Amino acid sequence: MTEQRVAIITGASGHLGRSLVAHFMASGLAVVGHGQRQQPSDWPTEAQYVSGDLRSDDDVADLIAVARSRGSIGVVVNNAADQDLGRPWPMTATTWLAMLDASLVSAVRVSQAAAPDLIRGSAIVNVSSVEAGSAFPSHAHYAAAKAALESYTRSLALELAPQGVRANSVAPGVIDRPGMADDWPAGWSWWSSTCPLGRPVTVEEVAGAVGFLASGDASGITGVVLPVDGGWSASARFR
Repeated sequence: MTEQRVAIITGASGHLGRSLVAHFMASGLAVVGHGQRQQPSDWPTEAQYVSGDLRSDDDVADLIAVARSRGSIGVVVNNAADQDLGRPWPMTATTWLAMLDASLVSAVRVSQAAAPDLIRGSAIVNVSSVEAGSAFPSHAHYAAAKAALESYTRSLALELAPQGVRANSVAPGVIDRPGMADDWPAGWSWWSSTCPLGRPVTVEEVAGAVGFLASGDASGITGVVLPVDGGWSASARFR
């Protein structure tokens, strides 16, 4: 009997995280989601939720142990990140270190802890951002962390290739959410006018790209960064 495949998803209680959970559940994987806060009241009963701090090696070890108890770890999605953006310039060293720990080192900890359990055909997908290659005011710490995450992804792909494990990254642009156009009209208008598709991407589109890179359909793909931004990063950014 084939052992149940398990997907670990960090940052699982957020907007994108919840869509990732739904996507991998629909794909037939047992899902273990991780969040820093306590389990949301509407968390799906079919998925396991683990709360903890990814800055703690012990908490990361607990996450891997829970996933291992559910079956064979086949997918790791490093989606957790610090969203404390818009800090005034210059930022303090403390602010920089907090961002790097939450948005880069957390992925390193989880990936390294999971690696010994990943079977041939498994995949790690790191969630980056178009900001890794494009500067925005007051986002230097976030952009640097995401750029480092992409570099780490390429190195991870080389390190894990001998055991038949792939590592890739997706780089979303602006992700739509209910009420965004009303809450952020200037940003919405600017993005829509500079993006070739004329709109932000949906959370389902990003989750679908993550799911593709984690699937057997992408078995020949490793070490890449896939933009999911409606063409924004490939355009001259004017229409």
